[in-house]
Amino acid sequence: MHKLNAIAVAVVIAFSSSIAAQQTSDDKSEPRTENTNDNALEIISVTATKRKTSLMETPVAISALSADTLKQNGVNNVRDIANLVPGLDISTATDQAAPVISMRGVRSTNITELGDPAVGVHLDGVYSPRMQGALALMYDVDRVEALRGPQGTLFGRNSTVGSINVITAKPDFMGKFGSLNLEAGKYDSKVADGFINLPVNDEFAVRIAGKVLKRDSYLEGYFDPNQYDTRRLSSDILNAPVISDDSYQGIGQTVTQRENWWIDNAGTNPDAQRVRALTPADESNFYNNADEYSFRVSTLWEPLDGNFSNHTIFQKYVNDSGNNLDLVNCDKLRGRPAEYGGDCSSFLPSDNTYQAVVNVPGELNLDITYLRNIFDYSISDDLKLVWILGYEDMERSSAQDSEVGLDPWDGATYFLNGTGAESYSTELQLQSGDNSDLVWITGFNYFHEQTSTLGYYDNPMDDKSFWDQPDRSTDAYALFGQATYDLTSDLHLTLGYRFSDETKEDDGGRTYRCSNAGGCAPGWLNRTTLNELPVDYFEDPAIYESYFANDNKGSWTHHDFRVGLDYDLTDKTMIYSYVASGFKAGGIGDVYEVVNDRTGDTTRFETTFDPEEVLTWEVGAKSSLWDDSLNLQAVFFYTDYTDMQYASVGSIGNVERLSPVEDDSGAPVLDDNGEPVLDYQNQPVIAYYTQNVPGSTIKGIELEFDWKPYPNGRVTGYLTWTKAEVMDDWITKWDYDPEYLFDISYEESIDPTNDTLTTNLKGNNLAMTPEYSANISYTHSFNLGEYGFIHAWTNVSWKDDSYSTVWNVDKHLDDMDFTVPDEATAYIDDHRDAFAVVNASLKYEPQNQNWYAEAFINNATDEIVQYWNNTSKGFAKGSFGMPRYYGVRAGLKF
Repeated sequence: MHKLNAIAVAVVIAFSSSIAAQQTSDDKSEPRTENTNDNALEIISVTATKRKTSLMETPVAISALSADTLKQNGVNNVRDIANLVPGLDISTATDQAAPVISMRGVRSTNITELGDPAVGVHLDGVYSPRMQGALALMYDVDRVEALRGPQGTLFGRNSTVGSINVITAKPDFMGKFGSLNLEAGKYDSKVADGFINLPVNDEFAVRIAGKVLKRDSYLEGYFDPNQYDTRRLSSDILNAPVISDDSYQGIGQTVTQRENWWIDNAGTNPDAQRVRALTPADESNFYNNADEYSFRVSTLWEPLDGNFSNHTIFQKYVNDSGNNLDLVNCDKLRGRPAEYGGDCSSFLPSDNTYQAVVNVPGELNLDITYLRNIFDYSISDDLKLVWILGYEDMERSSAQDSEVGLDPWDGATYFLNGTGAESYSTELQLQSGDNSDLVWITGFNYFHEQTSTLGYYDNPMDDKSFWDQPDRSTDAYALFGQATYDLTSDLHLTLGYRFSDETKEDDGGRTYRCSNAGGCAPGWLNRTTLNELPVDYFEDPAIYESYFANDNKGSWTHHDFRVGLDYDLTDKTMIYSYVASGFKAGGIGDVYEVVNDRTGDTTRFETTFDPEEVLTWEVGAKSSLWDDSLNLQAVFFYTDYTDMQYASVGSIGNVERLSPVEDDSGAPVLDDNGEPVLDYQNQPVIAYYTQNVPGSTIKGIELEFDWKPYPNGRVTGYLTWTKAEVMDDWITKWDYDPEYLFDISYEESIDPTNDTLTTNLKGNNLAMTPEYSANISYTHSFNLGEYGFIHAWTNVSWKDDSYSTVWNVDKHLDDMDFTVPDEATAYIDDHRDAFAVVNASLKYEPQNQNWYAEAFINNATDEIVQYWNNTSKGFAKGSFGMPRYYGVRAGLKF
């Protein structure tokens, strides 16, 4: 390992030394100047150090994406920039309708109100706490800055491994102007965005911008009247043609049509017990469609005779779509023998990953209001005060089918009106001027968030869990400072420190229980009674038979630091190195007070978890070559990652419950009257909880380039190598599809005392971290003289094979006693094959460039890319990238 680290550092040093040798360095103290040569790249300013600096002079790994780059790549939100930044991967957790951001092997799998991200998302420098907020449409953006490595000193909480800052375009005093862009594409997609800049006078300007996105679902969708709960289905679906009078006739396309063990005894209405055909869904409002809009009003006040500026941004985002859901990876299952479960054609209408069979229409209502204010006051030429205020209010509700027709045991998840999060933050900074040997910043930050959750998980046959968490809050404050001192004209020392204090509390939270045994639910196999109830019947906690309190509180403090050196080899080449720490607070988790059905005794389970920490050493180099026509950045990093927070569904204990006795096939044993036989049974307490992974290391090399080889051509991209592994013993219970792999019952699979499932994950790779990745874009502009320009653009993004979870199933074929043969595990394991995504466009502009027309295609090779894994019972499921998408764009500047 030490030899490999030395090689990596040598690569970076050799890189910087070789490019320095190619450059003239007669006067290294001269500041960089803009080159007037036709091939020279523009100078990009960034705010990675909370002050404006040149991208190529900032000693940190950072990617800056311009508005043109975002539009060219079809970026609609933060999720779409994943392939444009080295070491970045962004997936979607469908149950929470939230993106999961992974950078350099670090991510957070707890995207509920109990969890925090590992990569902080900032809007105009203001922290956005809930990951659903990162879905907000991206438009009229000046640039996106993606910082890699711990940003604990300046950006603080939940920037453990990096941060993303979306910087919107400011109002301009230079005149009245604007633009309008339109897009039409596959799946009846329609996109419109634009802005108008309105200077009121020489001191005050307003900018109004907005975007609308509508798109049909790209799924082959069906509604299934054969599932247990049909209350949300229309009469047309319920009266679909009868294909069989009885189940287990092998007739139909899905499990609930062909092999439904309850359908012959589940109610008093014989007509409702017949097996019926599926009904195709309306693509306009089915899962994975889009129906979003956003607008933003920003103002800028800069008095001519004053020494301050004030930038205010009000933004609104509304998403009223059909939600998202996990899909079956038919590509991975293709060819699996029937004895191991068959492929998609065995249990779905077709052998197509992009399909879903549901009985709950999808619904997502997301409404977010943002208010940000940045006040910049120059106290003197050498001292400045910056005051940043942020407010965010998110309201959401949703409905999502959980088992997607793959299991006769029906289920759905609902979040109701009243679910949301409200937060505000303030940061006060004092900054020195830029014209002395010592440049510094110090400040104070305070953040408050209150979340509320109102919703429930519905197992229509039995248990329901209702969550009423009206006040889960976080209060965090920090003191920070960072300074850079010029030891010589070429050598610069940076020191930074941050003290953080964070408290999380659940006040008045309740989890309610409804079951057949307690008389709240209609009863086993009483499907007719259930489907006569209103759809909102279980939304009232007053009908639930019992509850337990979630009141809990936890506090954490932390000290973060940064020590760095950077050296100017020439006026166009620098090398740098730093050691820095990052911190993400622990969590209070849910509290479970479970009543023993037989004895009446109550047992309390707490699911708290510890903070996670990173310590990173990084060495890098940046250089502008060939008359500023080529920018190169190289970095090697090594991260020690301790107590990684890993969230999953599992068992936290056992309790006796009155429940049906099951036969060997898992079906309830019925008495002479057709009713399930009940008995007190020891059952696990299931929870969504977070555990800490003992220790991991992550190391890698990242090379970025931006080259303008000739006036009409440009090549940009990156190459990366990353190695991310669990290095310490991690003894835990195997939770990756244990029912299928071990051929055991659900109860056995979640039993925390089942020794068969004990495993050590030491040596496993961290999720969504390919060892190698590459991205390259090439643009060529054809000058047609008086007839204008044609711009041809192609982008290829390639990622090596990786794992979609931390379980690394194929590494445990020898140490785990899987019942399924080794060759069969490949159909459902978490290995993700290497893939390449190709995008391209052809754009025409007249000479004055005041309008354009463009044809484009994204994912030209129709690659099926899985980003999130949720495999169960032999079905390889997860969230997937969009299939091939193409269309036309046109825009007008005025």
